[in-house]
Amino acid sequence: MAAVFLILMTVLSFANLIKIETENGLLKLAGFVVVIGVVAFFLTRKTNDSKDEGLNIKTCPGQLKNKKVIILMLIPVIFDILTIYIDKAFFPEVTEHMLARLPFEIDPSKIIPILIELLFVPLGEEIALRAFYQKQSAKRIGFVPAILITSFIFAMGHFSYDNPVVVVLDLAGVFIDSIFFGLIFKETDNAWCSWISHSLADIAAVIVILFFV
Repeated sequence: MAAVFLILMTVLSFANLIKIETENGLLKLAGFVVVIGVVAFFLTRKTNDSKDEGLNIKTCPGQLKNKKVIILMLIPVIFDILTIYIDKAFFPEVTEHMLARLPFEIDPSKIIPILIELLFVPLGEEIALRAFYQKQSAKRIGFVPAILITSFIFAMGHFSYDNPVVVVLDLAGVFIDSIFFGLIFKETDNAWCSWISHSLADIAAVIVILFFV
């Protein structure tokens, strides 16, 4: 069953390449990758050695005492902040593209709803991409290919049409972030830990854009 979900998620990750016009703009089908991944995780978790494998909130506090985990968690936060300043200074088109592809408007008056979204959406992404896709892929093809493919799929989920150079630079940042989220998951076997890093990175980026650049 897991293999079927892996194939389906892989195929759907390219769905944003297909232009489907709606009244609200282009329909982004790649978002279904997360939905399918979350469903797949809970349907297949009973086949794991432990029902908590990949998602165990009880072990998270102890894992956060690991210095290696903390360093890995902070790298995407620092990387995203630096990337915003570098893009703003040298590649403003990348910043504009990134803001345009976001599913919400960066508005100080909407900071609370934005923060709530930046807490819940990354959790779904981490369960789908790390606890299911990366973990199940690693069992079949090994860790290194699994984390690279998972990160590629994660990046493709953020694809939006624009100047090819701008798109590549934008997705490269997403890919690098995903590598570190994957390393956190590999170190902890816990999507709660990679979720903390993911949400912190997203929230830090939004706060910097709103108030500092």
